[in-house]
Amino acid sequence: MLIILLMTILFLWLESTFIILPLFLIEALVLLVIYRRIWVFALAFVGGIVLDSMTVRPLGSTSLFLECFLFLILLYERKYEIESYPFILVSSFLGILIYLFLFGYENALIQSVVGSLLAVFLFSVCKYFL
Repeated sequence: MLIILLMTILFLWLESTFIILPLFLIEALVLLVIYRRIWVFALAFVGGIVLDSMTVRPLGSTSLFLECFLFLILLYERKYEIESYPFILVSSFLGILIYLFLFGYENALIQSVVGSLLAVFLFSVCKYFL
């Protein structure tokens, strides 16, 4: 649990200062797929509020997007095998693409490809170590 907390703090800090990729969205997706617990929704909500306050956006906008995105992922749990690399690749690509378009970032397609590859890498690392 300490590793998850440290990873969350690091990703929130990196996303709000240096990196344009939505690292916290990737982390929340990977944690939801691995654990499938309600505390991931709470972590996404709190992390979204922190991210909004650090990036000077209206409070709750990122949290609302993360909650809806994670809920949609859980809706597909019974139809698809969500704990697979193709599902992580496609869902992270679509989630990042929608996130970047919604919040007005440029080069969304390239960032979505890089972010989805990073999500697959993070999923494989977290699946092995967590």
